[in-house]
Amino acid sequence: MDNFLLEVDHIFVCTTKDAANNSVLQELGFHCSEQRIQRVEQGTASRAIFFENTYLELIWIENEHAFKRQYDYTGIHTPARFEWQHTGASPFGIGLRYKSQTAKSPLPFTQRSIKSMRPDLSVRFANNNLASLSEPICFVLPNSIALTAWLDCSLSAHQQLISHPLNVNKLTGVKVTVNSDRSLSHAISLLCLHEIITIERGTSPLLELTFDTQMRGKILDARPILPILFRY
Repeated sequence: MDNFLLEVDHIFVCTTKDAANNSVLQELGFHCSEQRIQRVEQGTASRAIFFENTYLELIWIENEHAFKRQYDYTGIHTPARFEWQHTGASPFGIGLRYKSQTAKSPLPFTQRSIKSMRPDLSVRFANNNLASLSEPICFVLPNSIALTAWLDCSLSAHQQLISHPLNVNKLTGVKVTVNSDRSLSHAISLLCLHEIITIERGTSPLLELTFDTQMRGKILDARPILPILFRY
């Protein structure tokens, strides 16, 4: 299992602009980047919270028309995930990267690539996972845009990004609650098998992130603003 070629690069949560800009995470002790990430073609925007080995992205719909065009083109990031309180869809996404920057092994599941202007920036989605709205969507990033390709903890600007008043450092566990008893897709089952994530059945979607193996034994709850529970 230690030889599994993928690991978590980042996790996103589909939410609203108001919820993403709410100060709840800062009040809990996280440093949130002030810079917004704009994806004009996709019609979305987001803000991120960075850590030593991952980042958490809060994403919302900024332009309804552009978002619909993108959805009509790809069928991915469906409105149901942004309206999860009413649709029961999972609002979470798991972005994966290769453990090695030089890895070129084939992915262990069938995939669908979303082309970009540059072929080296194409994102690959787990094909049988796309239709499973009750589980988190998962996709594999090219090495060139993975967190490990640009984050340099020796740089003071990057140190500021990953320094939190709460004093948490590394993500060490991901648990996602899904409100469905359907069988998991092959891709998500593989991630569970190799302990990349854990899936739990429940009544409402929830993302539980564990940092530093929960060495301090504490829990912080961002609900009801965001469906996230932090353990550290």
